[in-house]
Order: sequence, then C-alpha cells, then structure tokens
Amino acid sequence: MSNAQANGDNRSQRTRQAIVRAAENLYAKHGVEGVSLNTITRAARQSNRNAIQYHFGGKNGLLQAIFDKHAPGVAQRRAALIDELAAGDHSTEAIIASAMVQPLIEKLEDADGGEAYIHISAELITTNTLGYQAPEKHPLQLARESKIAAFTARHLSALPPAIVEQRIVHMNILAYHGVSEHARLRASAQYASFSADTKFMASNLIDSIMAVLSATPSSHTLTLHRQKHGDT
Repeated sequence: MSNAQANGDNRSQRTRQAIVRAAENLYAKHGVEGVSLNTITRAARQSNRNAIQYHFGGKNGLLQAIFDKHAPGVAQRRAALIDELAAGDHSTEAIIASAMVQPLIEKLEDADGGEAYIHISAELITTNTLGYQAPEKHPLQLARESKIAAFTARHLSALPPAIVEQRIVHMNILAYHGVSEHARLRASAQYASFSADTKFMASNLIDSIMAVLSATPSSHTLTLHRQKHGDT
C-alpha cells in the first residue's frame, strides 16, 4: 500500500469516527428520529454534505456502525459473566438477570460513547429484540447472543412460546431503560439523592428482572393466551 493510500484510509477512518461520535451524542440527546443527517454532518465538522451517505450508505448504516462499535463488547462480557456465574451457586434467573444488567452498568463508564449507546439502545430495544426473531425484516443486523438466549429459553421452556416472547421483550426493556434512565437521573441535580447509588439501582434492577423471569403466569394471562393461540 502506498503512503497516499494509507493516508487516504486514515482520513476515511477519522471521518467515520467523527461522524459516529457526533451521531452517538445527538441521537442520545434528541432521539433517533429527532436529528437530521445534515445536523450530524455539521456536528462532525464535515464539509461534504454527502459524507454520511458516502461512508455509511444512510441512516441505517450509521446506526449499524454505532451498534457494531459497542454491541460486540457487551455480548462478550455477557458470555464471560454467564460462565463465571454458572460456575458458582447462582440460580438460572440470577445468572440471566445479572448478565443482562452488569455489562450495561459497566458500559456507562466507557468514555467513548458508552452512555450514548445505552440511551440509543433503550430507544430501539423493542424493535431490536423482536428483530432477532426476524432478522431479514430488521434494518439492523445484530449478532444473536447465543449463550444468554439459550439460558433464557431453557429457563422459560415450560411457558407457552407467546408468553416467552413477551417475557424476553420485557426483560430487555427493563434492563436497557432501567440503566438509561438511571444515567439521565444521576446527571440531574434535582434527582441526585434518588439516583446517586448505581450499585443499589443495579441490584434492584437485577431483582426486578429475576421477578419477570420467575413469575408464574396468572390465570387471566393464560385464559387470554388460550383465546388467542388455542392450547399451544
């Protein structure tokens, strides 16, 4: 590779990084639908108005780049945490809930967009979670976290599939929104006394997710399920 090619690649990489960082900050603050690509381009100090289209192919490609930057590390940490907890005396629901929450808490300390990633993920968590089941219809390609998926499926195997699907969505909503809202609250002086203790919040959040995973469906829920799905 020539020096000119190397310099061009380095410039391209720096441009991509600047755009991703600008997008992370703006999406986290204003929402994915609240920011135009032109605003991101200006915030990234790019003179080429088509820079996002050139480097990422558009908005979905830019979001994909944000998830590609952060999600693999979260997934790897979850898998390692499951192995660590499974070797000890922990219930299955405790392993799942801890693996869901703890890597997100740790991600808040990632100065390179970690908290922004949590906020963006929280906004998109329902469609992202459902997207694992129909990846061909989902605009973002998210690597399936097979280890936690297997643990969760095994733990909920006695429940009807439709209930399992919603329990998994609820678990993800609790985890991502819980950590996201905590981060926003702890940054506000008005709520500092409520939100300053991250360890306490995380433990309570893990308890809450364990409750979602452990709860026996009510007779009302089972009746509604039979009405819609029959006896399956």
